[in-house]
Amino acid sequence: MSENPHAEHKIVDAYEMLVGPMPPVTKHPGEFIRDVLLPEYGLNVAKLARLIGVNRPNLHNVLSGRVDVSRDLAYRLGALMNDHVADFLISYQIAWDKTQDAERRQAYKGTIERITPIDPDARKARAPRSAPAGAVESAEA
Repeated sequence: MSENPHAEHKIVDAYEMLVGPMPPVTKHPGEFIRDVLLPEYGLNVAKLARLIGVNRPNLHNVLSGRVDVSRDLAYRLGALMNDHVADFLISYQIAWDKTQDAERRQAYKGTIERITPIDPDARKARAPRSAPAGAVESAEA
């Protein structure tokens, strides 16, 4: 029998699980749920859908990587398994999104010229000085 390729991410004690280092973001977060979390809890898609009150076909779309893991789904899974699971899944989805958008981000960097902040001293010199609201300007004679 082959060794579990996800063994390094195995949940040893779900009640004591702390969010630690993010595993490599090499797969969609829904696939991570399907491949790592469901086996740990002995769940299948239909049972999970019933337990957390979601539509099974919609959950299947998430677990197959076609739809993102929403915050709502993460919170439901956290309520079912452990609050840290929700935090982890939200972070994992954000990391996944960043990897998927890396090319677009680089493309923008190639077409938009970067600017630098104004020196704080120059900013003070350029700021218009205005009287506080309700203050009356005095006329020098």
